[in-house]
Amino acid sequence: MINSSYKIQETSKNSKGQVESYRSQIIVNLIINNKKETILNKKFLKDFSYANKENKYELVQYQNEVKNNLINKIIEDIILFVNLQWLLNILI
Repeated sequence: MINSSYKIQETSKNSKGQVESYRSQIIVNLIINNKKETILNKKFLKDFSYANKENKYELVQYQNEVKNNLINKIIEDIILFVNLQWLLNILI
């Protein structure tokens, strides 16, 4: 089972109350069960901070690019984690 969440947070504002920076964050919980018990349970978290952009279209495009990059990094981490667990089970 895989559960995931994605959020964008405002991380700083200027004296006028305008957003100056954001942080995008993705959390993925990976749970692998067999019929009797949980075999693997791991939480993966990636985040990235960046400055605001005056052009809101460019900001949304950039946020989508950041989201895709974070997803790709988490996928790499999951693949590595599962492969290492599999290898450890073979060696034990």
